[in-house]
Amino acid sequence: MLLPNWMNEPQLNDKIPVAFKTRNTNYLTKSIRNMRKVICEDLQTELLVRCDGLLQKVGPEMKLVGMIMLIAGISLIRQIPVLIAVWLITVLLMYLSRLPVLVLQKRIWGFIPLITLMFTMPMTLNVFIDGTPLLVLFQFEQPSHWLGINWPETIFISRQGVVAVTFLFLRVGMSLSLAALLVMTTPAADIFKSLRVLRVPDLFIMILEMTYRYLIVLLSISIEMFEARKVRTVGPLSLKTRQAQVGSSIAALFDRSMALSEEVYQAMCARCYTGSVPEPLLEE
Repeated sequence: MLLPNWMNEPQLNDKIPVAFKTRNTNYLTKSIRNMRKVICEDLQTELLVRCDGLLQKVGPEMKLVGMIMLIAGISLIRQIPVLIAVWLITVLLMYLSRLPVLVLQKRIWGFIPLITLMFTMPMTLNVFIDGTPLLVLFQFEQPSHWLGINWPETIFISRQGVVAVTFLFLRVGMSLSLAALLVMTTPAADIFKSLRVLRVPDLFIMILEMTYRYLIVLLSISIEMFEARKVRTVGPLSLKTRQAQVGSSIAALFDRSMALSEEVYQAMCARCYTGSVPEPLLEE
């Protein structure tokens, strides 16, 4: 049986750029890999909190209060050598707690602190923070007014601006390091229970705990959806088709999450949930 001529003729809308034909650019494969990576990291965290390390032996309430006090203290430190010394202490605590020090340091300092540094680099100019010149960038004949800013005759990188940006960079990284120490050495359930020490409402704690649990469920549902779409996909797809698939996947996942939340609420009501946390659950 021969195919019709119109099926053998290439369509203009079906032409795929060469850059999208490689396997590495398949958005389905990338999405599945990234979602599986999140689940694997969560499982790895559960294994790390059970290690026989230094901080694993400390009570969750004491760790939570201590980390909050240390983060508040970091915001008050006015000397860079002291911040560096605190960072070395956190690295030592990670090593004594049997955590992957190099991997954690790359994740901590390679994302949020780096982005913070990039966005705050303009603050090193004397236009925002005046001070002692370190590097002269521009020299004008006379002061000018442009974009609503009074520009001075000389634009340079000030020493005070560099110090301020460095302080912000170190404080953000140090805060993330302490938060990582708490999360990587304490089970999530113990962290939620220890929030009662800070007088956090029980209903809010229950919502946080359920959100954490059902994020993993939604990730598993998303992986199933993308794997089902992947096995039904033959050949490369155009950009427009992929965009439509992403939109439909988002809508389908939203619909599944709403249906799941309704089922969970009905199950809670069937177990006599009235809007308040029962006392036996609080004691557990």
